[in-house]
Amino acid sequence: MRISEITEATMSTTIQGRHPVSAGARGLLAARWKYDTVVQGSDKMNMANAVERLASTLDGAERTDYDGIDSMMQQICREFEVDPKDLHNAFIAKYKLTPDAMAAKMKHDRKNRPKSV
Repeated sequence: MRISEITEATMSTTIQGRHPVSAGARGLLAARWKYDTVVQGSDKMNMANAVERLASTLDGAERTDYDGIDSMMQQICREFEVDPKDLHNAFIAKYKLTPDAMAAKMKHDRKNRPKSV
């Protein structure tokens, strides 16, 4: 099953029909469950490596606009043979940020690093 096909309807409001789960806990469980679903197929290592590569590529990226990030993601998807939507969703599930937001955060952090003497 592709991550893009997973809906909230697939998440139960109880654990094994016995224990009620709060809405907040369901959200956390759903995020982790979706990430695990993405990376549990035959391409588990490919997806995990692709997510790591995207994060490391974003850290040193000069172009952090939509087209720059899209180009990075397309290249990584071809290299690791993963679906772009699945890469995007696995990245969000792992880092709790979109690639765009992560790039902006990294850029901000680089600007505000204390200069070493």
